[in-house]
Amino acid sequence: MRKLFLAICFILFEIAPALAAVQQITDIDQAKKDAHFSQIEQMEKNAEFKNYIQSMSPQEMEEYLKSRIKNVVITQLDETSGLAGDGAISVQKSQEMLEKEAWEKKSTFEKIYEKSLNSIIDTSQPQAKAPLYTDQTDENVNVQPQAADDAQIMRAYLQQQKQALLNQNINMIEVSLPPYNNKSLVPAMEHIPYLFSKIEILPDGVLHITDTIIVVANNKKVKTPLTRVFPKYAFDRENKRQKLDFNLASVTINGQEIDYQIEDQNNYVFFTPKENALLQPGVYEFSFDYTVDNQIFAYDNFDEFYWNVTGSSWNLVVAKAGALVILPPKAKSLGQVAFSGYDNLKTDKTVLISQESENMLGFVSTAPLFLGQGFEIIISLPSDSIFAPSWDKIFLRLINAYGDVIFASLGLLFILSAYLISWRYIQKNRQKAQNFAQNAYLLRYFYNGKIDAKIFGIFLLNLFKKNIIDIEKNDNNILLIKKSDNLAPLSRLEKKALNAMFAKDEAILNLNSYAKLKVKRAFLLLKKFVSFNVHKLLLKLNIGYFALSLMMLLVAEAGIAMLSYNFSYNFSFLILASVFFALFLWIFKKKFAKRAVNLTAKILAGFFTAATFFALLAVVNPITAILLFATVCIIWKFSILYVQKDGLAQTYIAEAKKYKDLLLKQVDAFSVGKDFLNRQAAIYALDCEEQYPNNELINTYYKLDIVTEADKKIGSFYEA
Repeated sequence: MRKLFLAICFILFEIAPALAAVQQITDIDQAKKDAHFSQIEQMEKNAEFKNYIQSMSPQEMEEYLKSRIKNVVITQLDETSGLAGDGAISVQKSQEMLEKEAWEKKSTFEKIYEKSLNSIIDTSQPQAKAPLYTDQTDENVNVQPQAADDAQIMRAYLQQQKQALLNQNINMIEVSLPPYNNKSLVPAMEHIPYLFSKIEILPDGVLHITDTIIVVANNKKVKTPLTRVFPKYAFDRENKRQKLDFNLASVTINGQEIDYQIEDQNNYVFFTPKENALLQPGVYEFSFDYTVDNQIFAYDNFDEFYWNVTGSSWNLVVAKAGALVILPPKAKSLGQVAFSGYDNLKTDKTVLISQESENMLGFVSTAPLFLGQGFEIIISLPSDSIFAPSWDKIFLRLINAYGDVIFASLGLLFILSAYLISWRYIQKNRQKAQNFAQNAYLLRYFYNGKIDAKIFGIFLLNLFKKNIIDIEKNDNNILLIKKSDNLAPLSRLEKKALNAMFAKDEAILNLNSYAKLKVKRAFLLLKKFVSFNVHKLLLKLNIGYFALSLMMLLVAEAGIAMLSYNFSYNFSFLILASVFFALFLWIFKKKFAKRAVNLTAKILAGFFTAATFFALLAVVNPITAILLFATVCIIWKFSILYVQKDGLAQTYIAEAKKYKDLLLKQVDAFSVGKDFLNRQAAIYALDCEEQYPNNELINTYYKLDIVTEADKKIGSFYEA
């Protein structure tokens, strides 16, 4: 046999050209002439070649043939070739060559699937103790007691599915599947007939992923471009989580690049289109190109790669799913496994794995993936396959994972520090308070510590001083006489209080029981007026710390929002949550007049505070949410402490007492003409009216006795 093989090869080499050149042919006749002269020259060369061959030893001949066989190529025969004609030898492709070419034309998905299926077991021969699956066998796979092996069961099951699909008369549509656009018939229903991921694990541990997804859209579920959903965190074997870092390079639909953005909510990351354009019914090919960092888990003796190829959030059936994982250069897998199914019911029976090359693994799901089912891959790698992260990368991963907690903590600490520093400054600068001696309302509040009934008498004395009303006593009647309609000197609430006492055409008000409702309305408006002025003053005192605290809270929230993929949305959400927290704290502090209203308000405030807290978890983790809530509470609490009696207010309390001492010491000096008129409201506010009796010098302006009597007479009117 060996000699016969050498003889055939010798004949082939003898008639083959010794040197072949490729050139473009434009004239067939000239080509034939050139070929004739080429054959004559070749015959002369062949004679020399025969002599050379005949002088070879058998060993030299064998080595020569081996070297020439390596260079043999298959050529197309035509009439211009030196091998054409009646004496030409027809060289045909072998069966192995044909199978190889057919294999090369198949898609990566098909290669992985077939190699994996054939690697399960050799199904060319029936297995002992396992009869072949036949048409007479029960078609219900769940009760098939006799099957050759897992591969035969799967093939039979797929054939059964195909036949069942045809029997239902479902409309079919022709779809071109990548990468070679092979035609395939699929149901004309909304689903994903093909999903394939190419996952390259780079030496630094970053994943470069390209997802190719074919979608049949009928404008029902798929009305706009697809949204790709990923978990924000990955969990290792000890249930420790790692925050993933996504970077979207591009998204194309049928080869056309579309603007997409990354968003994150709760524990998920979304690739969403910037504009939700309407998709017409048809077949679409989506391609997502992106990178993922921090997905590799590092253990003592090995590293581990985990990935859910399809995810578990598709609202569509995935008919075919597969993945090609390219490991780092020179890296070899220590082990691999894959599962498909629901989270609480996973199996490896419907997943095939193949070794494409030394550092390439293929994974294919042999069964469709229904709504909520995932396709998970786990590969163990040598510990030296991935480069150790640099210090800057460790720092960036730390910020990415815990930055929200860090920024919230720094903001809280800064606000606490600002409070302590400003409080010490206040203690050293108590004498720098503003003089408010001319505002009898504030004098009364800081002297008495609350808003009481005397503010109505102060109001009447101020109106008298401004010549808007006159206060007279007629027998047992106390009359208020309106003298002017020029209310410009009054504030908005003072005007409303005056108008509450005097109707449009009225000029006299008798402070008797018939005037109770009018006096009560005026008193409530005055309470609002005094409260507003008190808070306005205290806000001026507190504005420095309050503004600084708010600024630091906003800076902390901005830093937290910058860690997310949609800054504007998250930043607005954080600010809104802080406002709600402050509002609900105010409701908790406020005491409503009616007990039922007060209790209802507190219950609703508690409910909405909890609702706001849990809504905040859509943006940050629980620790950060607690820190932000604590920061709002601290700002609120310290703002109140600033204006309490032992805070900034103590300066104004001291000033009110100091002014009272001045009034008591300077009774004679202030009991003269308009000096008394200007101080009469302050005298009444600081309970000094008994030390200022009426005299001839102040008789024209003296109203302290009437206002005091009126206060006693209508004191019950003020009760709410």
